[in-house]
Amino acid sequence: MCRIFSLFTLDGTECDNENMKLNVKNMPLFKKVLMFSFMITTIVVVSTIGTSFYLQSKQLKSQMADKVEGVAGIWSSTLDPEDIKKADELRDPSTPSNRRLEKLLTMVGDKSASFLGAYIILPEEYPNQKVYILSASDVYNGYSFDSMMFYDAGEEFLGAYRETRKNKTITSTDIFTDQYGSWISSFAPITDNSGNVVAILGIDAKASIIKKNQMEILLLLLLEMAAILAAVYVILNWGLKKVMKPVDDLFFGIKEISSGNFSVKLPVHDQSELSLLSEKFNEMASQLSQLFERVSEASKQLGQTSIKDKESLLLEEAINTMEDIFERTKLQQELQRAEKMNAIGQLAASVAHEIRNPMTVVKGFLQIFLSKEMSEEDHMYLKLMIEELNRAENIINDYLSLAKPDVGKLETIDGSVLTEQVMDLMSSYAMMSKNISMHTEIKDQVRIRGNKSELKQVLINILKNGIEAMGDGGKLSMTLEKQGDFGVFIVKDTGIGMTEEELSRLGTAFYSLKERGTGMGLMVCYQIVERMKGHIKVTSKKGEGTIFEIMVPLLMESPE
Repeated sequence: MCRIFSLFTLDGTECDNENMKLNVKNMPLFKKVLMFSFMITTIVVVSTIGTSFYLQSKQLKSQMADKVEGVAGIWSSTLDPEDIKKADELRDPSTPSNRRLEKLLTMVGDKSASFLGAYIILPEEYPNQKVYILSASDVYNGYSFDSMMFYDAGEEFLGAYRETRKNKTITSTDIFTDQYGSWISSFAPITDNSGNVVAILGIDAKASIIKKNQMEILLLLLLEMAAILAAVYVILNWGLKKVMKPVDDLFFGIKEISSGNFSVKLPVHDQSELSLLSEKFNEMASQLSQLFERVSEASKQLGQTSIKDKESLLLEEAINTMEDIFERTKLQQELQRAEKMNAIGQLAASVAHEIRNPMTVVKGFLQIFLSKEMSEEDHMYLKLMIEELNRAENIINDYLSLAKPDVGKLETIDGSVLTEQVMDLMSSYAMMSKNISMHTEIKDQVRIRGNKSELKQVLINILKNGIEAMGDGGKLSMTLEKQGDFGVFIVKDTGIGMTEEELSRLGTAFYSLKERGTGMGLMVCYQIVERMKGHIKVTSKKGEGTIFEIMVPLLMESPE
């Protein structure tokens, strides 16, 4: 596909590059680290070897040039200018002067080095960049100079030759190549007694010896590089295996846990960060093992297949099993709560009427006694008894509310009107009992269908609890707003607040944080809201206050 849809190449190069990138991305972590570490090391070693080869080649050329210049300087002082003049005049290789020059020039290579050659050049420069070689050592016997010993010189050769002739100093060339090979040449002036340049002594060094030495150096450096890279690879492979061992162990541990083996335990090699991570992994695996043992026991109790009965269990399956157990547990809790509410309702229905009748009679006679003349102390006792009977009557009314099977009369409720009515009703109670400021905020117009008196009872009960929770005064607010399909009454106080444990038990029967409370009032509030298909959400922090959110479904307007 890459080859077909490529916009840049027709030979699959782009596709190969993409495949290479994917292969690198999919490589194991150990191989990635090893590859990149080895690549960086290779770059450093190759750069070092290349720099070393360049510097050694440069030094080798410099040493060769120094040697050639030294030889030219020494032997130029041994040549007799008179022999050169005589040989120049006759220009005959057979003359005694020319033979002496050839013999002397041949001795240059014999005495100095076998790769050196010597020759004498006359100072005159001929047309077409030609110089005249008066005499040369036998190194050049195989070279075919044209007649009269003319040499077709190049720019490199002529540049050094002219500088020597002009400045009367020893000058050298860099490596240059002509029709006879590669050379390094050095020129030394030969002067007579008057200081005139009679001739120029040229010393040639075969540059092939430099290339040979360079190849030997390069071969040694390449062997050294191969040895270094091999050693680096072995050390990196060994070292990274040691370093990456905890990571490999973690991968193994994660794989085992994902396959359902919660008893896996990783070795802790040392106290490094990665080893400490392995230690934390062992703690996590131990906790998971204990957790799933408990889940297994719970699964047995619920009549399900035990986790341990299966040969292998994936982590996802274990979590699904836990969720199923949680759902069943939640359902059982709801059933238990419903049974408890049903039992309390039946108790209220069978007992409340029997208790209320004699209490009404007792209360009536106490009110009659209260109207008669008696001592102040007796009046105080009668009032106290009547107050306690009123409190008992309120408790009985709460029990009767639990026994109600439905919401009762349904009507359309204007949330903003109900909010203002309840806040007005409770504001006088808050001001008389404690220094509490009341605040009302209506953000949205909310219309609800339900039992107005019961919802009003819920709000009054929760507001009363908030007032009683603020012993030293504070701020009590109610906000009305919409949240999705619900109208929400938010009651917020700055009272003593509750802990997480206290919140978890809130709304259950016979649990109250008040000294003389029964817990029935808030339980009735929860039941009323649930009958209206709503729910109550409570958030609290100890010492900072509590927020009640009474969420009741909105009235669905029928389309006209």
